[in-house]
Amino acid sequence: MNSRQQKYFVDGFKEMSRSGVTIFTWGFVTGIAMAKSSLTLHQALAMSLLVFAGSSQLAALPLIAAGLPIWMILITSFMVNLRFVIFSLGLQAHFSYLSTWRRVLLGYFTADFSYLFYIRRYPKPESIEERHSDKEQLRLYWLMGMQFSNWALWQVGSIAGILLASQIPNSWGLEFAGAIALLVIIVPMLDRAAARWAAVTAAVVAVATYGLPFRLNIVFAIVAALVVGMMTDKSPKGNTP
Repeated sequence: MNSRQQKYFVDGFKEMSRSGVTIFTWGFVTGIAMAKSSLTLHQALAMSLLVFAGSSQLAALPLIAAGLPIWMILITSFMVNLRFVIFSLGLQAHFSYLSTWRRVLLGYFTADFSYLFYIRRYPKPESIEERHSDKEQLRLYWLMGMQFSNWALWQVGSIAGILLASQIPNSWGLEFAGAIALLVIIVPMLDRAAARWAAVTAAVVAVATYGLPFRLNIVFAIVAALVVGMMTDKSPKGNTP
């Protein structure tokens, strides 16, 4: 790897690191789910390192616990991750010139963020002339930097979740992991005052009406959040944040 390739690799690493909290937390949640399932410690670590597909892992865990046939688990995992077929088709036009083993490695390390960030930066594949002039394969090294960052953050979070899951009471179960996952999704969305007011309103109403039957407090919280969000939203119509 020469100096320019190193620069592109580091730039890609930094680009993905901006989403580090989200990736780490999702990995942590998945690690907890694996540790709380029927898998042994070694099986959970092996699944984290070999599968590297959070949604498929979470979908497969209850099927493994139920003792369903392996073919059913594989089909379910394939269906859950069907979007990666589309990702592969998108990247095929960019890296079809690589050897088979390098494309297999790219496929293993490609995740949602790395694909989306790469396509956003390089929406069109290189022409034959551009590829001949780009002998250092700088685009590839930028993608590799992102993929390594994504993989490392995920594995650190996942393995930490596996090892620390014993510190979480069993009574909390997957509900605790689900709550953390929702926080990871919601917090980045609170980038406007209206969104923050809506979130605070939903929390207050949900707690204040907790005693209602049929979990109606959730319904009231959603309605209140919608009303407050619309009342406090000062964005001009048609203006997307």
